[in-house]
Amino acid sequence: MDNEKIVELLNKMRVEELTAIMQYSQHHYLAKGINSPVVSEIFKKLSIVEMKHAYAIAERITALGGTPTMKIDKVDVPEKLEDMIRVNCEVEKGAIEAFKGFIKDVSEDPTTRRMLEDILADEEEHLDELGKLLEN
Repeated sequence: MDNEKIVELLNKMRVEELTAIMQYSQHHYLAKGINSPVVSEIFKKLSIVEMKHAYAIAERITALGGTPTMKIDKVDVPEKLEDMIRVNCEVEKGAIEAFKGFIKDVSEDPTTRRMLEDILADEEEHLDELGKLLEN
């Protein structure tokens, strides 16, 4: 896969990361309810990790000669705290599947592949942490 195609894939991932930053941030600000202080801090922490991912992806894009996107997708902001957790679980599940595919696509570029594998590990941890919040 040539650099132009890798940049295209990385920009798709960057959109996901930027969207996650905004969604987690908004959920952090708007979380309400008895468990909201704890969950709100988790959302804040996850938004910061997603920001680190977005920076890493942007740096790789520029190293490959591309321009990082600033676009985001629609942010989902339900009213109930439990629904916020659920939509974030879905976002993480989607990101995990996307990253697995992208890792295969860039397998011939070890630098990009390793970066994506590290991000994938974080996304899997995020899903695990969020999933535990929904357990009884």
